[in-house]
Amino acid sequence: MTVNEKGLNQLPAPVKIFVVSYMILMVAGLLLSLWIVVKSPIWKGSGAEDPIKQMEAMGLGKEEIQAAKNAQFHSYLKLAHIHHLGHIFMVFSVAGIYAFTRVNSNIKTQIIIWTTIVTLIHTLAFLMYSRVLLIIFGSVYGTLMIYMMAVAIIDCYRPVRE
Repeated sequence: MTVNEKGLNQLPAPVKIFVVSYMILMVAGLLLSLWIVVKSPIWKGSGAEDPIKQMEAMGLGKEEIQAAKNAQFHSYLKLAHIHHLGHIFMVFSVAGIYAFTRVNSNIKTQIIIWTTIVTLIHTLAFLMYSRVLLIIFGSVYGTLMIYMMAVAIIDCYRPVRE
């Protein structure tokens, strides 16, 4: 029997507890993120361009409006950068553990590739000011992450068939 056939079940009890504890903390983080999104102005429909539209309505000049747009873009660029670094850490760690489970290699590969693609699009949605892309790809990201975490937790304790 190879290592891959035993998956995470072969790990010592303290390592299994570490994996399960880590996954529980990650789920808590995802739920907190969901709560933040539900309470945010983005969810309620007031998008990133509202302050710019208000400035235009007030009759400010093109130079002031362009300066505000540049500042807003820079602000969202910083937010996207921090957001993306957080996602990189989560994807790397969760997918890294998931990669050692007993799931079929083709399925694992597809899940990890799609998680990467979805994460990139979700992050780019910040720069495009796209509420729809943020919500759709954030939801898909969360679903993929929860799937990988659930599989990893189950694989820790699923008996090995000899």
